Amino acid sequence: MKLRNKSIVQVGIVIIVSFVIVAYLIGEKMSQTARNMSVDLAVSKAQNSFLIVKNKLKDNYQFSTAIGKTIEEIIQNQGVRMSVISNELEGVLDGRNDLHACWFVNIDNKSDVLSFAQSENGVIKSELEKHKRDLVDKLISKKDEFVSSPYFSSDSTLLASIILPVRVNDRIVGAFGLDIDLFNFQEHFYDERSLGRAYVSIISSDGYCIIHPDENRIGASISSMSDSNNIKKILGSGEQFQAEVISEFLQVPVVRVYQSIKLGEINANWLITVSVPLFNVEEAVQEVRNSTALIGIALAFLLMVFLYYSQRRWLSEFEGRQKAEMKHRNILNKLSSIMESTDQIRIFSVDKKYRYTSFNSVYQKDAFDNEGMEIEVGMSALNTYHHDFGKLMKKHFDRALRGEHFLTEYKRNNRHYQQVFNAIFDEGDKVIGFSSFRFDISETVELRKRAHQEEEEKVKAQLKNIKNQINPHFLFNSLNSLYALVETEPRLARKFILKLSKVYRYLLDRNNSSLVDLKQELDFMKHYIFLQKIRFGNHLSLEYDIPEAYMGCKLPSVSLQSLVENAIKHNIVTTEKPLLISMRIENGRLLVENNFQLRSDSKSTSGTGLKTLNTLYAFLGEEQAEYGVEGEKFVVRLPLL
Repeated sequence: MKLRNKSIVQVGIVIIVSFVIVAYLIGEKMSQTARNMSVDLAVSKAQNSFLIVKNKLKDNYQFSTAIGKTIEEIIQNQGVRMSVISNELEGVLDGRNDLHACWFVNIDNKSDVLSFAQSENGVIKSELEKHKRDLVDKLISKKDEFVSSPYFSSDSTLLASIILPVRVNDRIVGAFGLDIDLFNFQEHFYDERSLGRAYVSIISSDGYCIIHPDENRIGASISSMSDSNNIKKILGSGEQFQAEVISEFLQVPVVRVYQSIKLGEINANWLITVSVPLFNVEEAVQEVRNSTALIGIALAFLLMVFLYYSQRRWLSEFEGRQKAEMKHRNILNKLSSIMESTDQIRIFSVDKKYRYTSFNSVYQKDAFDNEGMEIEVGMSALNTYHHDFGKLMKKHFDRALRGEHFLTEYKRNNRHYQQVFNAIFDEGDKVIGFSSFRFDISETVELRKRAHQEEEEKVKAQLKNIKNQINPHFLFNSLNSLYALVETEPRLARKFILKLSKVYRYLLDRNNSSLVDLKQELDFMKHYIFLQKIRFGNHLSLEYDIPEAYMGCKLPSVSLQSLVENAIKHNIVTTEKPLLISMRIENGRLLVENNFQLRSDSKSTSGTGLKTLNTLYAFLGEEQAEYGVEGEKFVVRLPLL
């Protein structure tokens, strides 16, 4: 026992060391994978943010060019009419807090100036500052649109202006300017939620910072930035570039993507930089390592506890099995003498693994004669039987080994057998095997068969007797009716004879048939009712509503005729009290009902016809017919087979 405990401790130590090594290797792999994922996510985020910034800049530029085109159309259609242009400019700044001012200068007469600016009281007219006049001179010199370097206005607002030429017939007739408030533009820009963790800087083509999360850098030259070399390189080449740098603004490692953008027809590149912080995975990876090691120690401890108690339980079960096996051997020794005391019962027993533990000589001989197997103790009882019979025996064996006690019957080699299975339990009520007793009941089965045939013949005789009672009684009534028709209605008489022949043909053809289709029985009833209506006229009627799906169902032959004849025999059929017989399907049964209006001379009957029907149903193994008075009707419910 001490040796086993020592082994358990050694296993626990091996498991702990293994988990520590695995935790370290997993941590290293996770660290590298997480870093690669962090870089990939940061680059992907930067590309997405670049598109957002690019679209926002282009929106502002396209907004400016759209206003410039509108002014061109006004001048082309109406000439330089400052009042009309004034109306157009006054609405440009509405709802655009990132725009500081917009203005227009007539090139042919520079004293014609329009300027509107944002104020606390809304959009107001303003004076055109000297710096903006200088920008107009620069436009005349360049003869092309451009974006100015950042500059401070007279009210100390940091601006960047988009200056567009207004042309008519390829001649510059005016200058349109749109001043962007860089601080307000930045606030508007950083409200964009889709940027998330990223932050953006925008550098103009002449090397000035237009947008930066650090407001102190807005309007500053790139020479003050730590990555000025990268910025100059990209501004010169227009290529895309990315690098991992330490952000001066966040003071953490970031992936910074540099990409240039060209606005409209401006012959200059602007630079957009998008910085996305890298995830710090080292602390998380270290926590994973520590957690993995703790899990390993806990699992090792639980495994040692499990092994300790498993060994104790195994020892207890082993001792229990030894006692059970000894008891089983004692029982077998006692049974062996009993098993050989009969030559009519085949007896055997097996353990939980289907191995024979005992059998008598009768069973051994039967296995050799009928199955071709020489059996011995210890071999599998499943090998004694083959094919489908082997599968059947396997099912019975499994039932017994689940603790069941049951009796079964089967046919084998033209002999009928009855076999009993009894589970064998140990002291702890656990199944350790089963015993089985098999009897040859071929003679008993033959006696059952004869009794069954005799009962069938008896029922058929009763049914035939009913049919024989129908034939003469019905024939005499029919002939009397025919006699009355021959002279008065010969045409109807011929039809009557035809229907009568069909009725008796049916009775003769079905004389040896116990069951018929419902459709055949209904067709027979049509002829039968026709003959009866000659006698009773419209005082007798038959109605039925049977779905086509039930027409193939079976029922005893002439059962419907017997019910209709009983209804006519025992009930009043007159003009005042006509007899209506109806048939329909109810809950899968055929329901036959008629008015319950007994004749005064009607005597109580023994119900022989209905009892015979129930006897036939019982013989067929089906439920019985139900009949009785319900309200003002006599109702019979016949099972359909």
